[in-house]
Amino acid sequence: MKKVFLTLAVAIIALSTGSCVNSKTNEGEKKTPELATTTEKTIQILYFHGDRRCPTCIKVGEVSLNLYNTKYGSNSTVVYKEVNIDKEENKAIAEKYQIAGSSLLIDVNGEVKNITVDAFKYAKTDPSQLEKIMSDIIDAGLKK
Repeated sequence: MKKVFLTLAVAIIALSTGSCVNSKTNEGEKKTPELATTTEKTIQILYFHGDRRCPTCIKVGEVSLNLYNTKYGSNSTVVYKEVNIDKEENKAIAEKYQIAGSSLLIDVNGEVKNITVDAFKYAKTDPSQLEKIMSDIIDAGLKK
């Protein structure tokens, strides 16, 4: 009986985390993010998500956007892009970065740092640590 209950609990938890990946619902339309194609120095903060997002996914987006707005928003070298991978018009950018679920990447002139694990680890428990990780990568990219 305990094994059945434990197996059922694990299955429910595994299925509930699926909301962080590709699920379809209707939300407000947003402009399609464009890929940076210039030869100038560019640093892109790329927050990928699906139509449905768990609370941690939402917090990752909030923390990353807040850091961009407060520290880098006036710097034309740094751009923030929120990409809904469930929208057909965003399939190319998701494919370029090989994204299938919620992710946080920082692309410094084509050198991509995938900080998704840290983003999910710190977004809700220690947002300042996530901001530090992001700032370290972005600041190093700005110095190059």
